[in-house]
Amino acid sequence: MSRFDLFWHKQLRRPYRLHVKHAGTPGKPVVVFIHGIAASTEDWGKFIPLFEQDYQCVLIDLLGFGQSPKPQWADYTMETHTRSLFHTINKQRLGKKFTLVGHSLGSFLAARYALEHGPNLDRLVLLSPPVYPPLETIQKPYARGLTGALLALYKLLRDERMTPQTFARLSKVVPLPRNVVKHPETWTPFMRTLQQCIEQQTILYDVKHSRVQTDVFYGNLDQVVVSGNVERLADSDRVVLHTFVGTHELSSRYGKKVSAVLGASTAT
Repeated sequence: MSRFDLFWHKQLRRPYRLHVKHAGTPGKPVVVFIHGIAASTEDWGKFIPLFEQDYQCVLIDLLGFGQSPKPQWADYTMETHTRSLFHTINKQRLGKKFTLVGHSLGSFLAARYALEHGPNLDRLVLLSPPVYPPLETIQKPYARGLTGALLALYKLLRDERMTPQTFARLSKVVPLPRNVVKHPETWTPFMRTLQQCIEQQTILYDVKHSRVQTDVFYGNLDQVVVSGNVERLADSDRVVLHTFVGTHELSSRYGKKVSAVLGASTAT
């Protein structure tokens, strides 16, 4: 990284401009897609063909992942991610309201965007949000136990003795993003984002206080989503939950479910 980059972004705290990919049909309603942790715009490959005809699609690589900058000095907090995300969306000069779709980690960032920039949105769509409230606030024993086990796993991953080799072996038995091993430059962004955004999340607060109509989708076979926790998002009358038979993966089946709901809402 150049001295100018360090001065501009680290010292002056200017947000990064992230990598953006465009697809779909210009002039159609706009949908902005935000991927999950250690993923990239490529992960939407099975979704985009279902949206290209009826929407103008904007896909963004989050800071630290895909083709976006990966500063090793950054703390990768919610603020760090959202400032670069907001800056990048503003630079697109969309000129009209849009639908914001976030998957997994992306759902947290999308919810924060809706809270702070709600007038820019027509709709908010959260896919597979791994909602982990403080354990003492979870009333259902099964949900509390599963949440505790997942948080313990994430803490284990961040242990200073964890190596890429051990991570790779673990990824064969538990749902971990293998891109972290394939792309070593994402190791630090992944670990810091895991701690700062997944473990220390604010999605329940952000959705509750947002004024944007929100659809939440999650599969009943998802390995990292606790259904009892996700159901708490529906405490707001602006939130509609949609379940289906599926996992955390952005499959064609998943995409068809989302595009059908969005298409129906647009038609009405």
